[in-house]
Amino acid sequence: MAVPCLPLISPVKTTIKTFLILGISVAITTLTTARAQNTTEQNPVAKAFEQRVKDYVKLREDLEGKMPKLSKEAKPEEIELHKKQLQEAVQKSRSGAKHGDIFTPDAAQLVRNVIKDEFKGKDKVELRKNVLVEAEVKAVPLRVNYPYPEVKEQLEMPPTLLLKLPQLPKQIRYRFVGHNLLLVDRENGLIIDYMTNAVP
Repeated sequence: MAVPCLPLISPVKTTIKTFLILGISVAITTLTTARAQNTTEQNPVAKAFEQRVKDYVKLREDLEGKMPKLSKEAKPEEIELHKKQLQEAVQKSRSGAKHGDIFTPDAAQLVRNVIKDEFKGKDKVELRKNVLVEAEVKAVPLRVNYPYPEVKEQLEMPPTLLLKLPQLPKQIRYRFVGHNLLLVDRENGLIIDYMTNAVP
């Protein structure tokens, strides 16, 4: 009686499969950890802050939707004109905007606490060195609804801090300027709001 021949299992395929499973597990664990590290994720103050930022983005997108669309072959001067016109449209629509509309006192305090908890000891010294000494941003005006000067340096936020701060839409960025923290529209360059004494 013939013995059925079982298919051989390639050790290479088994190893690849094992690594794939391990890779997926690590990715899930990393994502879960990142979410857990975001200390503001379930905070009602953070959620309210995030909603105010989203409201700004919707306003900006509605205004841009009414403007003539740029073609894919748009020249640099046409792109710059579009940006300038969008700036002016947003400034006009937000003519009554003032400091603290988005960074309300409770939101500002939440952000200060997150930054203080994240930067201690040597990390705190390094942060102060980067944002207070080395960065050439001293001439950036602290004015809501005003363009962030294009010639000025824009400090990148530490990734670990971004995980813990209230989350922003892709169109908006946090920017350190001295002791202050700004919300800047990355597409039209406007300063949406700012808070003082952000750096411990």
